[in-house]
Amino acid sequence: MDNLDQTTPQYAERMFPAPIDDGIAREDRAVSTVHSGVDTAELGEWRNERWYQGGGRVGEKAVESIVVYPPTRGLQTQGDPFEPVKIGILVDMDIGQLLADWIDSTILAIEDSLNEGVYDRPVEIITVDARGLPRENYLKVRKGYQKLVDAGCVIVLGPMISDNSVNLRETINATGVPCIGWTGAVRFFGEYCFTVANGDIPTEAFMGANWCAQQGHRKVGFFWESGSSGADYSNAFRTAAQRSGVELVKEVNLGPNPRGLEESLATMREQGAEAIVYMGYGYSTFHFARAFRALEWDPPRFMGTAFMFYSNSNEWAEGLEGWHGVDQLGEDGTNPNYVAMLKRYEARFGRSSRNVVVALGYDTARAAILGIANASIAVPSEVKIGLEAIKWMPCTNGGPGCYITFAPYDHRGYKGDFLTIRELRGGELHFRGYYRPEWPANRSEAKTAS
Repeated sequence: MDNLDQTTPQYAERMFPAPIDDGIAREDRAVSTVHSGVDTAELGEWRNERWYQGGGRVGEKAVESIVVYPPTRGLQTQGDPFEPVKIGILVDMDIGQLLADWIDSTILAIEDSLNEGVYDRPVEIITVDARGLPRENYLKVRKGYQKLVDAGCVIVLGPMISDNSVNLRETINATGVPCIGWTGAVRFFGEYCFTVANGDIPTEAFMGANWCAQQGHRKVGFFWESGSSGADYSNAFRTAAQRSGVELVKEVNLGPNPRGLEESLATMREQGAEAIVYMGYGYSTFHFARAFRALEWDPPRFMGTAFMFYSNSNEWAEGLEGWHGVDQLGEDGTNPNYVAMLKRYEARFGRSSRNVVVALGYDTARAAILGIANASIAVPSEVKIGLEAIKWMPCTNGGPGCYITFAPYDHRGYKGDFLTIRELRGGELHFRGYYRPEWPANRSEAKTAS
């Protein structure tokens, strides 16, 4: 006993650093630790020459950690400061000039939510740049997701691209940290996989076939790319074409870096193709542009959501000249949520950027905060339940009737007019309508009535 009494006691230290309050909170409004979420703000090299192009610069970097504080409303916190709840952003591909628009719209959405009183604790945005498929190794994006999980994020925003969404599916469900992806891939599913889809792969294919039929293009050349969603694109398009009375004069399966494109297009023209449809990643865009110029051919043409790469870089927009494609921006000036958000965005960041990523990033972050606010406690499993409780959330994307609703077994958020058709022609982006299919019988009745 004497020896025990003489033992020097060991005292438990805090395993983790105490929460820090940056001391910037204001009484009247939410405030962030940064003016903008990318280094382009410091360099002053904003690039969007046209309204639909990305606002940042190619090669810009995101601020790794950003904290947004809610307005104090005159309330003094008792005791230690509250540690921010953590939201992860997973950048899984090269997005050119669009990183600024994604990060800054996320900041704005969180600030707006805190100003509205949706949530009353600080929020930290942690960004990881872990680019994976189809250009880089599959493991990189898995490690990036795991890094966000290990950092304590209760929800992750991204990935964007279909291949990485499918690649991450098992990782996401195994970690039990909910993810809101931007993919339209039908194979992105599971208890913790959510999406505010930047498209819908089978639907995009149906839109392409129906567009051809509605425009009177009965003979079509069809290109699709190998990858996680290649079969989904091609199978859906063949089915839709057959139902719409559209004949495929030639079908070509491309790699992301295509070969023989000019020859395939020349053959399609010889076989009487009246239009061209392309469903894939979008990396073939520049090759198509060169081939059309070489052939001196400007046929009607339609692509899926890869069309929205017009905002990725100014050069990419030039490569998309002449294409119709699947978009998500509604008819100009008709969505009050989008119009009002853009005004706040310009006032907050001192610049205007009106492409689809600003709307998509804003809606994604709004859904994340609402999921956290709905949760009984800020742990991933409860945030998942909180996301499933979201009903008719207003959206800046799509038309005035677009909204987000989740439920158990329904993790595809966008509903209503969230897919549109636009054309990039003469350097301008033109709205060409919403996708509102009708039964063929409707056309027959219209003819009979006339």
